[in-house]
Amino acid sequence: MRQRLDEMEGQLNRRPAPPSAVQPHLVFRVPLVKSAPPLQMKELLEGAGISVVSIEADNAIIAFRDELDLTSFREVLDGYEQGPATNPKTGQPYKSTGFDAIEYIQIEQMRLWNREDRITKRLADAIGLSGEAIDSDKCYVVDVELWHRGSVELARAATVELKLAIQSSNDPNDRVCDTFIGQLICLARISVKGATLSRLLDLDIVGEIELPTQPSFDIQQARRATERDFPATPRPPVDGPSVCVVDSGIATNHPLIANNIGHAESILTTTETATDQNGHGTMVGGLAVFGSVLGCYEDGSFASPVTLYSARVLNDENRFDDEELIIHQMRRAIEVFTRDPYRCRVFNMSLGGDSAWKQNSDRQSIWAECLDILAREFNVLLVISAGNHDLGFGFSPEEAEAILTTYPEYLFRDECGLTEPATAAIPITVGGIAEHDAPEVLRGAGKNDINLGIARPHQPAPLTRIGLGINDAIKPEFVASAGNLSFRGFAGSKQVDVERGMSVMSLSNEPTKQLFAFDNGTSMAAPLVARTAAAVWHKLRDELGEEPQANLVRSILAASATVPMPAQDLIAPRHGKEGIRKVCGYGKIDDDFALQSGDRRPTMYYQGAIPIDTFAIFEVPIFDEFRDANGKKRITVSLAFDPPVRRRRAEYLGVRMQYALIRGKSVDEIENAYRALEEQERAYYGRTGEKPQGAFQGSAKCNLQPSSKVLASSTLQRSSWEFMKSKAEYGDSYYLIVRCDRRWAPESFIMQNFAVTVTLEADEPRLFNLVRNRIRLRDRLRDRQRSRS
Repeated sequence: MRQRLDEMEGQLNRRPAPPSAVQPHLVFRVPLVKSAPPLQMKELLEGAGISVVSIEADNAIIAFRDELDLTSFREVLDGYEQGPATNPKTGQPYKSTGFDAIEYIQIEQMRLWNREDRITKRLADAIGLSGEAIDSDKCYVVDVELWHRGSVELARAATVELKLAIQSSNDPNDRVCDTFIGQLICLARISVKGATLSRLLDLDIVGEIELPTQPSFDIQQARRATERDFPATPRPPVDGPSVCVVDSGIATNHPLIANNIGHAESILTTTETATDQNGHGTMVGGLAVFGSVLGCYEDGSFASPVTLYSARVLNDENRFDDEELIIHQMRRAIEVFTRDPYRCRVFNMSLGGDSAWKQNSDRQSIWAECLDILAREFNVLLVISAGNHDLGFGFSPEEAEAILTTYPEYLFRDECGLTEPATAAIPITVGGIAEHDAPEVLRGAGKNDINLGIARPHQPAPLTRIGLGINDAIKPEFVASAGNLSFRGFAGSKQVDVERGMSVMSLSNEPTKQLFAFDNGTSMAAPLVARTAAAVWHKLRDELGEEPQANLVRSILAASATVPMPAQDLIAPRHGKEGIRKVCGYGKIDDDFALQSGDRRPTMYYQGAIPIDTFAIFEVPIFDEFRDANGKKRITVSLAFDPPVRRRRAEYLGVRMQYALIRGKSVDEIENAYRALEEQERAYYGRTGEKPQGAFQGSAKCNLQPSSKVLASSTLQRSSWEFMKSKAEYGDSYYLIVRCDRRWAPESFIMQNFAVTVTLEADEPRLFNLVRNRIRLRDRLRDRQRSRS
């Protein structure tokens, strides 16, 4: 450690001198081992006169010191090297001292905070990783985060130092546009020449410099748009994909969507008009038809193959019918639009309560149970929004600062759990991510005010609700664009609120006034998934020559989803993979992959029914070209089923299903092992109430993640196994075993519908043709009936 301290002091002597009016400081990064106690380390450093200004995601502490020497730190090191002090009462050494925390420091990686640390990724794209591409004469507008040392007075002193450093350039064009000094953060937006920016990158008081997202969307121009600005919207093809939006109705006179409306009907006792008086249904409908309305607007053309049906279930006050049960309204809507001539099978329900259901109840809600029953009875795919909370809004500087500094942690509070009916087991639940953080184009004096998106692109939307579901089921299953919120205002008068440039754009229910509207929330995310589901359903209907199971559509959607990397990077350091699943489920759906297998990523599928308390064996072809392909290979399995449910049961699902991927074994070996396992299970379960681990362990069982234990309560399950090398001795076929177990389902329930998909991924362009030419997915279902004792 002494050698590292000497090296750091040598770097101090070689670094550029700050402007004469600016006090020099010492800022350094102290990496800790994962098991380090941060609070103990904080106390240790503060005892040495060093302020802790940040604890990074990788468990590193950023330390700040006003003096430029490390004398006090060396004294701490001396005390540590001398060993524990002696207790005068016992004459024995103390078991530990505060100095023992030195053991947690990764000495070799301790270093000064430098200009590379201060340059964010977005800024690095413009000026280089070390600022080597800065244009000295160019004007840069950037956001500067200053180290906050624990008090408003010290934060204010930091802004003074920043201003002095900028003034020292003697360039009249260099200026501070806006500042915010809070209890926890200190921000400034500045406009400076490149030469000044380069000097600021070496200023100790600066923590980070970011290039703001440049506004590109002109709201005022969009508001002036009329029907004449776009070519006529074509009618969708007959028997194309369709979505029914169960909501507040639809503006049937909207010129951009009128040709896509197949039928609109009121499912209310108080009114027969299906017209949207609220605006919510029209916004949801526009997204269900066009997907990205913003994209269509920017392309200058609105065209979609989707036919939209509208079932109005909300009155003018955006409430349900007072004289009819919700279940009856939902049933009537589904009955109307599943029959001829509509034959719609995908229903979007961006509806829900206003509080976290599981916060007040361990049982499923009546509304959610009803939707589970209807989804299974009618073989329809219901898409539900996860719901929104109001913790992301802040209308005072203190509230706004708290949101900016606690995002995304506040999402994990109990009150941000799923609202009803988003906890339903069989429908798909959709949470929200932010699409972008670019504000709208602003004009006038406020255009250079601080305006920061709470979330970065592809991070969780600030208003989204998160899972898990009942019995810890994976909920929400998917995420889609739900808008973003903005930290903005002038000087200290900041708030966090809706910013139209960061919101979701869709259609207005008052098209004679303006064609477009803007809003935030998971209500806007759900129809994007419903649209993809409708396209997948339509494709499968053509391929199969009959209606597919909703299970198969759900399974394919799960196989095509991945969690965006920015969301993973944000959540994982504190909450790990479980936190990622709570917020994002299986991720964001890749529309192209959902609709078409790729050359390097073929998907095989099966749908059917399995007798209760039996297992099925499916052959999965494994080719030398797949096994020997360069880089990482992946096998992904997804399973969907629609069991009976009962909210009065502690275990909500009446049937459970699970799967395993086995290699290096023959079909007969697998069948015999699983038969033997069933006998063992009956005896073992009778003695202990627990289940044994499974028929195969070790290398024969592919390590699919997440595990079957994590997925046990989910009716939509997806897991993957990744590997670099696999021995040829495992053979050219692996086997997928799918099990179906009765929990409390009545004896009259003897068959369970299900669907399964298997996806192979590798850097091998011939993979799709290899699979197609050999086998789709061979069903080796063994009819076996057994009973539980």
